[in-house]
Amino acid sequence: MERLHAYLLSALVLGATAYPAFLDPSDDGFPLSTYPMFSKDRGEVVPVTSAFAVRGPGSEGSTRSNRGAVAVAPHYVANAETMQALQTIRKSVRRGKRSARRLCRAIAARIGEARDPELAGVTHVELATEHHASVAFLAGERTPRKRRVHARCAVPTGETP
Repeated sequence: MERLHAYLLSALVLGATAYPAFLDPSDDGFPLSTYPMFSKDRGEVVPVTSAFAVRGPGSEGSTRSNRGAVAVAPHYVANAETMQALQTIRKSVRRGKRSARRLCRAIAARIGEARDPELAGVTHVELATEHHASVAFLAGERTPRKRRVHARCAVPTGETP
């Protein structure tokens, strides 16, 4: 009887382990996940919506090829959490131009107040969606295949005319 109990338990554990292999890859849930975020084909080129700090012409670090643009650190967008900052940008852009401009101005104001030496010469903030070839990006290629600016706003200098 003990041996039968062991066989049944082993069969149950093996069945539960093999069960996800027979599911649609996009299904996800309890008790076992198929991890669709890894199993779904996302294609070669993926869109990424981000905030960029853009240096003016002639600023240190500004060249024609890189537009003098650097990705804005998450704490200027929302808080120190990268994924929360990205979601904040995505949601703002999805809500439309007014929402994107509002977030853009808020980021620009934070950058203007911070006086961060890494952002010296930054004149504008852009919320943009860039389409990158993911494998090429990981290999160091930073030039997007396509780029769409959703909002662009000036960084306040704090100087009064």
